[in-house]
Amino acid sequence: MRNAGQAYDRAAAAGSPAAFASAAARYSDLRAISLFALGKYRDDLPKSREAEYLSLTRSFIGETLKEYGQGLSGGITDILDCDSTDSGFTVAVRSASGKKIVFRLAKAGGGYKVKDVNMQGIWLAQQMRTKFTGTISRKGIDGLFAYLAD
Repeated sequence: MRNAGQAYDRAAAAGSPAAFASAAARYSDLRAISLFALGKYRDDLPKSREAEYLSLTRSFIGETLKEYGQGLSGGITDILDCDSTDSGFTVAVRSASGKKIVFRLAKAGGGYKVKDVNMQGIWLAQQMRTKFTGTISRKGIDGLFAYLAD
């Protein structure tokens, strides 16, 4: 958990969406998060465009985490809370700058992967789902690709 938090902290110091995307890719299952974000429209994603979609969502995740991760610095100083759930754990940590980050973890292989992250009160995967399904309902799956490519 500390390693994931420190990776996000280093990404904040770099100030780069690519650094946040890289940290997320290392400690998260980006494919699962990206597919979750499609909600009831999951079957509308053509298999032939899945790799393109995953690349675009990786960039979206980097941009979003950069926006909400501003101000992180000094590493993780405290684990505030750890709760067990049916599917894994929820762990709240505090950075040296006083920022709180909450990670939802799910069992993956011999360890755990980040299933969702909350910065500044915003859950990444749920925010993606709200934006993506809203875009698809208004503009279709091609509209989502256009939105993500902007």
